[in-house]
Amino acid sequence: MKKSILMFGAAMLLIAGTAVFTSCNDDTKSSDKTEIKTSEVKTDKYACPMHCEGDKTYDEPGKCPTCGMDLKKVEENSTNQEHSQ
Repeated sequence: MKKSILMFGAAMLLIAGTAVFTSCNDDTKSSDKTEIKTSEVKTDKYACPMHCEGDKTYDEPGKCPTCGMDLKKVEENSTNQEHSQ
């Protein structure tokens, strides 16, 4: 009787362990794919041409809350180049 209970417990432990490792492995693969997709997405940045707010940028075009001018699309390295000259 003790042997059958012990064998049943060992079998259940083996099944549970396999299920845990299998499900964890699938989650890791899908999250890796998600990270690759989100890192590849490039978003445009907009800033005030008068630099009223310094280097502050916005994700959408609109008007500067300080001076009211239209925000201009910023090239990725243009703010660094302007300030270093």
